[in-house]
Amino acid sequence: MFNLNNLFSKWNDLKGQNSLTYRRISTLIQDKGTSLKDQKEICDTFCNSYKMNIIEEFEEKASAMKGGKRQEFNKMVQMLKEGKAKVLVCAFPDRLTRNLTDAETILELIEDYGITVVFVVPNRIMQSPLDPADVLIFLLEIIFANYRVRLDRQRCNAGIVAKNKSGFRSTQTTYGYMNDSELGKAVIMESRAKFVRKAFELYATGNYSVHEVANELFEQGFEYERRPDKKIPTQSLNSMLRNLFYTGKYRIKQEDKPIIGTHEAIISDELFEKVQNLLKSNPKSPRKHNLLYSRLLTCANCGHYMTGDVKVKPNGNKYVYYRCMNPKCKEKVSVSEVSIDDVVNTYLKKLRLELIPEDIIADGLKNEISSMSQNLSTLKRNISRKYHSEQCVMEKAAKNGITDEKYINDKMSAIQEKYGDLNMQILATEKQIETVKSKVTETFKKRLYDVYTGFDTPTKRKVLELVANIFNYGEDRLNMTFESAFCKIKRR
Repeated sequence: MFNLNNLFSKWNDLKGQNSLTYRRISTLIQDKGTSLKDQKEICDTFCNSYKMNIIEEFEEKASAMKGGKRQEFNKMVQMLKEGKAKVLVCAFPDRLTRNLTDAETILELIEDYGITVVFVVPNRIMQSPLDPADVLIFLLEIIFANYRVRLDRQRCNAGIVAKNKSGFRSTQTTYGYMNDSELGKAVIMESRAKFVRKAFELYATGNYSVHEVANELFEQGFEYERRPDKKIPTQSLNSMLRNLFYTGKYRIKQEDKPIIGTHEAIISDELFEKVQNLLKSNPKSPRKHNLLYSRLLTCANCGHYMTGDVKVKPNGNKYVYYRCMNPKCKEKVSVSEVSIDDVVNTYLKKLRLELIPEDIIADGLKNEISSMSQNLSTLKRNISRKYHSEQCVMEKAAKNGITDEKYINDKMSAIQEKYGDLNMQILATEKQIETVKSKVTETFKKRLYDVYTGFDTPTKRKVLELVANIFNYGEDRLNMTFESAFCKIKRR
């Protein structure tokens, strides 16, 4: 603490002055005597002893290594320039600044604005006119404070590098591990490691993009514990798939070769390399199998989508099974696609399209042939347009006395080329419309099952999405109910 008996007589001019106080820390851990509380006590004691009026106190948690970056410091400087106080009180010089840019600002306040700066603990006062010796000491203190911080950082980084080289990576814990302070290494968290393994295994198949892997993990019930009940962000998953740490190794900037860690690997080197090769090629291909009930059929026990799996027998025959892959589901139900087909077909046979109200059919037909009807109207209007164009050519020739038959024939040929044989086009379009109407009429005399069996897989999926309300499997049976609009056309 400062000693009032050692203060020079010029300090008596500080009595009753308006002042600002400034205190700062850059980390939560500070040496004893330099905490915000300690700095406040030092400044307040000094100001009270001189009966100074504290206009405002500035407190900041920021580094002072670079100039112009501190908000509270900049506000304080502005207040002093505006003349709202004549004295700045700070406990220690290095609390005020550690860089020469801000040091120049302090000297400017003293010389150009007549501000008195007090550093309490070293019992130093700086005021205009500045003594060159005071300036030298002040700048040397700032330079030394800057040097000390940089030296501490260098030693700290050297220790981190040495520790990293020993096999312990002293950074934020990688997902799937936790740091064990007693063992001094990262240990596997099996609940999270399962998620990591599954992510690598899914992507290694080559059937998924990174985004699709995130969706598949969520559907299969693999929880990303940092975001409970939500999918892992694609960017986070992408970083996970590129993280060498999961192989028991890692990299640091100071070393060219990977360092073998003290932690256990979650995945093999072979699996990691396979994933890296796929990431480099950035595959965006769709899933290998376009399965009919994928992302449609759910588990009746847990509500998750059931995952389709294709099995190829030695004789070459393929069989599709759907299983609940949710690790939290107790039932683990499984069903073959053939069994689902049989039940779905039975349900669809109940839907008679002829019972759909005529106004609904008419609206559907209107939408189906709307583009053809518009085309037909355009063709009919073109008949009059073509006739008008031909008349204009003949009138122009008569008006201007043009008798050149080649000129007239060329004009007529251009018109014919533009419009073509309109009568033939109209007949063809009318026939096309009638064909569609006939097919629609014939279709709506059938059961939905009769037309469903002739559709391709994507169209069948659209039909099921349209008509099915409940579509799940549980207790050895398929549960399927219709949307309310389709209940009215069930066979009685």
